[in-house]
Amino acid sequence: MRKQYLLWMALLIPSWQLSAQTYCTPTAGASSQNNYLKNAIFFDQGAIYYDATSYQAYVDNSSQMVTSYPGSTVSVHLEHSSGGSKSYVWVDWNADGDFDDFYEDPIGPSPFNTVDDQFFIPPSQEPGIYRIRVQSASTFSNPVNPCGPNNYGGFVDFSLKIDSAPTCFAPSTLTASNITNSTATISWEAPTTIPGSGYEYYYTSSTTPPTATTSPSGTSSVTSASISGLSSFTTYYVYARSVCSASDKSVWSLRGTFTTKCDPMTSMFENFEAVTGATANCWDKLGPGYMSISSSSGVNNSKGVTQSSLSAANFSIAVLPMFSNVNAGTHWLRFKARVNSDPGVLDIGYVTNDSDASTFTTIQSVNIKNKNYDGYEYNVIIPNTVPSTARLAIRHSGIPAVNIYWDEVYWEPKPSCLPISTITTSNITSTSVDLEWAASASSPSGYDIYYSLNNTLPTASTPPSVSNVQGTTYTISNLNIAKTYHIWVRPRCSNTDQGVWNNITSILTACAPVSSLSENFDSYNVGLVTNAPCWGKITVGVIASCTINGSTPAASGTKHINLRSVSSGDIAIAVLPEFSNVNAGTHQLKFKAYSSVNTGKLKVGYVTDPTNAESFVLIKQLDITNTSYNANYYTVNVPATVPANARLAIRSDHATSTNVSYYIDDVNWENGSLGTSEVLTKPELTVYPNPFTDMINISSEQKVSSMAVYDFSGKIVKEIINPSASVSLKELPAGAYLIKVILKNGTAKTIKAVKK
Repeated sequence: MRKQYLLWMALLIPSWQLSAQTYCTPTAGASSQNNYLKNAIFFDQGAIYYDATSYQAYVDNSSQMVTSYPGSTVSVHLEHSSGGSKSYVWVDWNADGDFDDFYEDPIGPSPFNTVDDQFFIPPSQEPGIYRIRVQSASTFSNPVNPCGPNNYGGFVDFSLKIDSAPTCFAPSTLTASNITNSTATISWEAPTTIPGSGYEYYYTSSTTPPTATTSPSGTSSVTSASISGLSSFTTYYVYARSVCSASDKSVWSLRGTFTTKCDPMTSMFENFEAVTGATANCWDKLGPGYMSISSSSGVNNSKGVTQSSLSAANFSIAVLPMFSNVNAGTHWLRFKARVNSDPGVLDIGYVTNDSDASTFTTIQSVNIKNKNYDGYEYNVIIPNTVPSTARLAIRHSGIPAVNIYWDEVYWEPKPSCLPISTITTSNITSTSVDLEWAASASSPSGYDIYYSLNNTLPTASTPPSVSNVQGTTYTISNLNIAKTYHIWVRPRCSNTDQGVWNNITSILTACAPVSSLSENFDSYNVGLVTNAPCWGKITVGVIASCTINGSTPAASGTKHINLRSVSSGDIAIAVLPEFSNVNAGTHQLKFKAYSSVNTGKLKVGYVTDPTNAESFVLIKQLDITNTSYNANYYTVNVPATVPANARLAIRSDHATSTNVSYYIDDVNWENGSLGTSEVLTKPELTVYPNPFTDMINISSEQKVSSMAVYDFSGKIVKEIINPSASVSLKELPAGAYLIKVILKNGTAKTIKAVKK
């Protein structure tokens, strides 16, 4: 690189008497063994190829020589073990055993981890063998010393052989094209002096370079050759040399490399777990956009693909392996995908030239909206109009510019009963929702519907909630108030042939007045108390807060409410759901609470406007003297004078309690006459059988208002408004439960029941 030195070198370098020299053994690696020279190539009229797989402080590789001649140029390619590494290249031009003379550091550190550079041979350089030293590190001492210490890297020595100018020069720039699974075309550039007898070429799957006596693989009178009989998905190294005459041949050129294509597949499953680089075996990437394989991108945080693009000009294309049956019309591409934030789009299509992105053709664009893999899977039917030599591809077009993650890719026969593509919901009430879906292309005899309070994907053996629906619409009824339901639909082509369940669709039923409540907040995200459906909040002042807290110990489970009014004028009010019997005069509000001080004061009352703190009316002020939860509940009997449209509320205000934090958990709205036992004295209500398998029956002289099922941690697992005499609990796992039945007259009974 330092061309300005050449004239000086021509004048200053004497005719040295060359002799073997002893060089310092450099010291290195005291602080870091992560930075080293991983790969190196030196080339002119002969080459050095160096590869390392682990750190060594010093490698004496001086037995390997690169050959050049006075006035020529040596090309240098360096790759390092880590992104922060860089190198000095030293040459002992005067063979005096050190590297501290003029122009003996011809290549200095580059800011890039991969370096392609060159240094010049002085025109008056004497023939002989000279030492090359490469010093690699992330940080160098000042001044840098080729003998060390080098605490953040290592050293490798090579040799430079200076001969007189050759009479036959080597070709350069070997490339490969038209690559298949067994053939390729190799090409090279002719030297300045065209050889009189053409070229010889050599190819091998070994990294060992040929020597002057290595027999060539073939000859060519032009600067290219076609080779065949190659193994599929194999990396080959190819060399060429000039033949100036039968007795005058050049050295072998700098090697070129290529990898043959994979044999066409008939099926595929790829989950990327075995991938060690950026691209899976037999896959390719096109376009300037970003695509990587990492352990945090896949299903269950396993390995998967992250694909992104900032604009249409920055597209990214993943090219799948070649399939011999790509145009059979019998297969589909199936995969899982998700986004982190805004929805994204993946174009599923094919390329007719796997090195030319402009040959991409879209088959179907897939909208990705879900933020989790669970419950979502996408499929695209590949038509028989796809060219037989095409390769399927997944493109991120950059519109919109979001990260898309995908994993578990299948190429497989499409099912005989094809799934539906979309499902929409409408007219969501507190107890029902209308469904509509796109018809299956298989013209099924009907459709099955499955809905649940959890998002566990149903399997082929999962019993549907509703079977054999005719048409493509249905209304689900008898849902619970303010609950998130997950809904799937599948086609039913026959009793033995059903399609896969479509991607999960979720709805939140609307709020409606309830006659009872038991809430411990564990099923909701931390944040505002409104994360709990049907709850509300009113805050007045800059720092007042009403939140669901998960960072301090709750009374049960892991979450509870935090009320805080920090400064003068602050008011924080948690507004409870609507109760249909709020003014019955028979019920009480019961909850556990504690204060950050032993003089806390909470207010329990109601609001007639759930957005206005001034509408708050006090029922009872509570002295909260405990500073942690205990077994006791705070109880407030709610009088019949409360307006029918009012909502109960729990209030903290700075005027009453100053800057105090309150924590509230295990909130219950219940019949006040039963106390904490909730035992109904009348014997006419029974639940049977007990133990039960899937169904329970309710026998009562009075009409039943609602039924709630709790696990033994106090968490509600099922709630039914106006239940029938027989209730299905088949979705519950085996175990012990508390079943609370509330009658229309306001009385209740809690029964322990066991599911077998």
